[in-house]
Amino acid sequence: MKILHLFSNWKWTGPADPTLNLCKGLEKRGHDVTLVYRKPPLPVEDSIEKRVLQAGVKATDRFQLDHSVKFYHRSFLPTHLRDILDLTQYLRQEKFDILNVHHSHGHLLGGIAARRSGHPVIIIRTDHKRDPLKPNLGNRFLISQFTDGMITFSERARREDAEHFGLPLERVGKISPALDLNRYDPQGKFKDMRTLFGIGSKDIVIGMIARFQKYRRTTVFLEAVKKIAREFPNAKVLLVGRSSQMEQSVIQPMKQFGVEKWVVLGGYRTNDYLDTLACMDIFVFLMAGSDGTARALREAMAMGKPVIVANRGMLPELVEEGISGLVVNDTPEELARAVLRLLHHPEMREILGKAAYQKAHQDFQLDRQVEGVETFYQEMIRLGKRK
Repeated sequence: MKILHLFSNWKWTGPADPTLNLCKGLEKRGHDVTLVYRKPPLPVEDSIEKRVLQAGVKATDRFQLDHSVKFYHRSFLPTHLRDILDLTQYLRQEKFDILNVHHSHGHLLGGIAARRSGHPVIIIRTDHKRDPLKPNLGNRFLISQFTDGMITFSERARREDAEHFGLPLERVGKISPALDLNRYDPQGKFKDMRTLFGIGSKDIVIGMIARFQKYRRTTVFLEAVKKIAREFPNAKVLLVGRSSQMEQSVIQPMKQFGVEKWVVLGGYRTNDYLDTLACMDIFVFLMAGSDGTARALREAMAMGKPVIVANRGMLPELVEEGISGLVVNDTPEELARAVLRLLHHPEMREILGKAAYQKAHQDFQLDRQVEGVETFYQEMIRLGKRK
């Protein structure tokens, strides 16, 4: 198959990782794959462009894909006319079998261009969101006019997207995003991040990795830390990530609950990210980010960490309660109880960590994801364009 992935963003965020992995995997299976991405507007520390160059996949940044002007704004078409014309010509020349779009902005540009090209390319929308797509006017238009199939990351999203947008279930596929599992070896050699962060050798590290927006429920976690520290003073909490809402979601709650002594702010890590993850003894994850992939949770499981997740959204689909982790209602009381249970029982941490590793290395395999997407593409080609 000849496949075009249209990724109208430059940031290295949750959706970028599975998309790039998918392109690599499809190439490996013999398909002709091109990734279109947006070039960073300014020099940045990390971006999809940087990762594309490292991965060596076939890609281009020839289109502007500037999504600062929203598709519902009256200036959208004049602003993006050049992209629409260029994409139309590109699709007409290359004659792709599949156009897989990943954002609403690229969906509209690609949809208009595909229709103008006269070539019957199958258009697939990947729903990277934490929750099912909102059935608002914009999404209803995109799905009804420019969509032949959808890919989601959870069974709940699959069923709700099908219902909201009037799609037959056979046109909505659920595919778990994969990881490059070769990167995750719990027995590997890692930097001594505990010393760097000022954490003692006898401390037990409870980690959380997130973009600390208010909806990530960090306040609930920090209230639980107050209860945890009272009973287990050797516990340390390592928060890794950044956000424009750090003050509201992390700094103020730390002061409010008086837990500054037990919390270490690790900042945003790039080159020593896996080293940082490796130094954690327990991993807590309460809410998937807006991208919906729960990438940090999957990575923690792949590194053999015992995980505690909230009973929210797709998280119970990833973690089996009492088998590959603990699934709790995310109240401060229940969170504290679950963390203390693992703090007091190191043998349980070991058992759950091993089970999490096994589940990750079985369910998050790149080959498994690629095979699922490949099969879905083939089925969409068989079904043809929606009438």
